[in-house]
Amino acid sequence: MPNSQEFKEKDKWNKRSVLVNAILFILKLVVGIFTMSMAVLSDAIDSGIDIVTSLMARYSVKMANEPADERHSYGHGKFENLSGLIQAIIVVVIAIFILIEAIRRIFTGIYLEVLEYGIIIMIISVIGKLAISQNLLRVARKHESIAMEANALNLRADVWMSMGVLVSLSIIWLTVGQYPDIVYLDPIVAIVIAFIIIKAGFDIAKRSSHDLLDQHIPDDEQAIVQEILDAHKDDYLEFHRLRARKSGNERHIDMHLVLPKEKSLEEAHQLTDKIEAEITARLKNAIVVIHMEPCDGECAGCQKEKS
Repeated sequence: MPNSQEFKEKDKWNKRSVLVNAILFILKLVVGIFTMSMAVLSDAIDSGIDIVTSLMARYSVKMANEPADERHSYGHGKFENLSGLIQAIIVVVIAIFILIEAIRRIFTGIYLEVLEYGIIIMIISVIGKLAISQNLLRVARKHESIAMEANALNLRADVWMSMGVLVSLSIIWLTVGQYPDIVYLDPIVAIVIAFIIIKAGFDIAKRSSHDLLDQHIPDDEQAIVQEILDAHKDDYLEFHRLRARKSGNERHIDMHLVLPKEKSLEEAHQLTDKIEAEITARLKNAIVVIHMEPCDGECAGCQKEKS
């Protein structure tokens, strides 16, 4: 539920992510315009993207925590997956614009000024984004939030980009007097940043689309379900149509369990309740549905029950 402790922890760090990115965006934009550095402006644009993706992550986490209703009987977990996919599209589109502008500057000329300001803001950016991304990733993995994890991984990639910009500005600042053409390092770094952003966007899109397309739960979680069923194999005849998928941080698991025809409804119900309880105890946020089926009455299990 939206007022749960889990939601409050997610929301707290999503708010902090928005605040940090907003401050960095303003600072980088001002310094980027002042220094005429394409690398700094590219990093500023990336921070602007981060504001949007952080807001989307916050909204999707809120929606994903809403309970099931008449229109969404399976809950709202896929809001997180949809948010991750939209974030990826935004990231890739903006990265392409950065790439085009950086290439254009290589051919039209480069003029850089007062690089000290750029160096200072990039140091602040590295420290701020590293701190917020580490905490976002910790909370995302703790509560299995794909939207928050996408945001955290994006910010972590930004740390490396900011470090690249910092190094390039430092090199230009130290050597431009001796090597004037070193200024071309600035748009080259911007191009590298664009490709890193594009790769991160495709990675986020791939992960988000898996759950949107109802891909099965991870193999280790499938093994847990199988292990629990094996532990009760003497109590049923067989199972089939086992399906397990993720929706946000929820797991939806259903199966058909074949029982001896002579087994009472009460016994069958107790068995399915026990299996469901064991699965939900070991898999976080699991929703398990077991459909009971009687055998044809001629199996070995039924004959044993009769005897």
